[in-house]
Amino acid sequence: MPARLHRAPRPGRPHGRDLPAGATPLEAGASDGVRLVGHRMGSGPNAVVFCHGFSGWSTKPRLVAVQSVLAERFTVFAFDFRGHGRSDGESTYGVEEHLDVDAAVRVARDQGFKRVTTVGGSMGGVAVIRHAALLGGVDGVVTISTPATWLGHDSAAVRRMARLSATPSGRAALRALGVRVTSRTVRGDDPAEVIGRIAPTPVTIVHGRDDHYFDEEQAWLLYRRANEPKRLVLASRFGHAEAGFDEAFAKRLSNLVASQAQARETQSAAAAG
Repeated sequence: MPARLHRAPRPGRPHGRDLPAGATPLEAGASDGVRLVGHRMGSGPNAVVFCHGFSGWSTKPRLVAVQSVLAERFTVFAFDFRGHGRSDGESTYGVEEHLDVDAAVRVARDQGFKRVTTVGGSMGGVAVIRHAALLGGVDGVVTISTPATWLGHDSAAVRRMARLSATPSGRAALRALGVRVTSRTVRGDDPAEVIGRIAPTPVTIVHGRDDHYFDEEQAWLLYRRANEPKRLVLASRFGHAEAGFDEAFAKRLSNLVASQAQARETQSAAAAG
């Protein structure tokens, strides 16, 4: 039986049956005025801001399954990046998306959460690295299947994505799937160039050895450029980003976030003592 095709919801449409059970809808505004739409789920004492990848959205079933596991221990804030799902704006492939992460972090802070960890896959991983490095204000970062550099990738998957993003017909095809990408030339520092600024906030880098978008060396480059405290987790059979988001990984991810929170509390206690 063929897999069911899930299409992204459109901007301006209210949450419907796709809102996860027990979730509360929310909206936020990025500092450049882009309206973002997402939801909150769980009731844990610490917050996790969960960031999808390019062409994803917050209520995509495979991503909701991971959020649900995280919500057993944390309060999860998930949202659609600019140009994706119900949010406004246009995608910039991770260059300006750190502003979206910051908007979600501010929502969590405004709701009283003292500990906030950001988790992002692929483009979402780029966004959480850039957010923590350029703006800060979080207590932990977990990045999954994330490139260290913008250029230099020769995989067939990246070439396909580049063709879609670089032409009007390709961008039209992406719009049909619910992704609106910018036609502007946008540039930003490579994730590897800024990840060292995240310290002393702990960062965990997760990558599949079999990633068909970005090879394992990308993870090693991020790890080498990061400062302590840092951790590298390599998986032999994972694929790229949500391809590896099964229940076992969701539980491992929950443990990784919990261990970061504990490390941060230890740091705070040492500094206070």
